[in-house]
Amino acid sequence: MDAAQAISLVVDWIRSRGLDYPTEGLAADRFEAGWSVYAPVDVDESDPMAFLDMPVGRSVFLVGDSGRIEEVSSSVPPHQAQDRFTARERAAGPTGRGMDADEYMADFVRWLEQDGPPDDDGPDGIRIVGPQPHDPLAGDDVDVVAAEAAMLIEPIVQEIALLGPPAWEWLWAEFAFTVSAEIAHLRFSSYHRSVVVPVPESVSALVREQRGIVAMMPAGPWWRLLLTVTNQGETTVNYDYGDGPFPHDQLLAPEHYRNDLETYPRPSVPAWLARYIDGPAA
Repeated sequence: MDAAQAISLVVDWIRSRGLDYPTEGLAADRFEAGWSVYAPVDVDESDPMAFLDMPVGRSVFLVGDSGRIEEVSSSVPPHQAQDRFTARERAAGPTGRGMDADEYMADFVRWLEQDGPPDDDGPDGIRIVGPQPHDPLAGDDVDVVAAEAAMLIEPIVQEIALLGPPAWEWLWAEFAFTVSAEIAHLRFSSYHRSVVVPVPESVSALVREQRGIVAMMPAGPWWRLLLTVTNQGETTVNYDYGDGPFPHDQLLAPEHYRNDLETYPRPSVPAWLARYIDGPAA
């Protein structure tokens, strides 16, 4: 299948479902199992605030070489969505048949829980899986919470974008939060310079709210939220659960992690963090 065929299939998909999505000017990028088809967004590069008018979480259509189409959100890191789609294409085989959706999702969840994402997962990944043990969720409730947590990223990004200097190209925002202490770092860069900007309370309040929603998921609330945003509206999100030690300038005092664990009990804590909280006897 070539790019033109993939775009044609997506146009038919959009029209047959009456979706509010452009059907002209679509672009297609090749990945391992097919094509990623999307509507490019034009940005007035002379206007540093034009980014705020760009949609966040707009649909992208993954078209397999088998002809299967899957609609995903652009707020999901592309490599993660494409890896999942590729796994499903392989399971289905050349006939397009194989595991049904429930079987595939069960297998994918097992993969996440046992092995996690690929080794290169980092600032461009996102981790949202399952219900929190002390506040059990099931079925559609999990999807609702995950979707709400993802949607709350948009107002955070829009608020911090306003804080940047003219003609910024990239921003990096890092939030290390617990229930009793918070650290927030925000940096903008362009071809010529990089600048650090203070994070106002209005942004911290939004981040706090988003963490409270994520707390309903099985891994509990993130310890660090990492955002990378371009002036083209490309946003990547990573929830850091402490798989490795936190940077020194984003490590809170031990009592703040204890306070957080009392509020949000977890089935396990990374060994390094347990030692940091309770000492060698942890």
